[in-house]
Amino acid sequence: MKRSLMIILSTLLLVSLLLGSSIGGTGVKTAIAYSGYPTFSIVSVKTDKTVTIRTYNFPAHNTFKVMMNYIGTHGINGIVVDTIDSGAGGSFKATFAIPKALKGQYQIAIRLQSTSGSGYYAYNWFYNNTKYSGTGGAYNYTSGYYGYPYITVMSVVKNKTVTLKITNLPKNDKYKVLLGKSGALGVNGTIVGTFITGKGGTKTIKVKIPASLKGKSPIAVRIQSIAGTGYYAYNWFYNK
Repeated sequence: MKRSLMIILSTLLLVSLLLGSSIGGTGVKTAIAYSGYPTFSIVSVKTDKTVTIRTYNFPAHNTFKVMMNYIGTHGINGIVVDTIDSGAGGSFKATFAIPKALKGQYQIAIRLQSTSGSGYYAYNWFYNNTKYSGTGGAYNYTSGYYGYPYITVMSVVKNKTVTLKITNLPKNDKYKVLLGKSGALGVNGTIVGTFITGKGGTKTIKVKIPASLKGKSPIAVRIQSIAGTGYYAYNWFYNK
């Protein structure tokens, strides 16, 4: 009798393991299918009001708290501004209010941290003053241009291409686009393209990831004026 009972219990345990369990709609098969790490880019900012992000490679059915903090903190121990559910996961857009305590800050760190026990997180930062912020150059009051250009990484196809949204470009300037090893800010990187700003403002471009950087991650991206204006901008992205 004891032997029969042990066989029955062992069979029930095996069936339970094969069927799996679900928490918030996430089954064993879904958990096994997910790989890599979640990331997100900054889509747009309304100074002292809101920031809109786009996520990439987020796990399904995870709850994330959204935190903002001073630049350099990676958002750790920041002000919790929202809690979101990743739903089906992957890529989606979300907008969050900038907290009162951080209004007026030039740059703000933002972090999404899972509260579902998975341990996943992602962080980034943004300029809170989108009209007069950037990464390098010199003011040119005579042309009516103010601030600096800056880069948002929109999407990446691993080892193939990266799509960039470049904002606040001056008029009639010409740039080279460079990709290089992380930490070098793109300086002396591989030239992967050039473009002319024309009327200025915003421009979206797609460039190929060179063979020398395939398999490398993260990768630095830089635009550098070759028309003598001195303007430049840099950012980085995960090659995944």
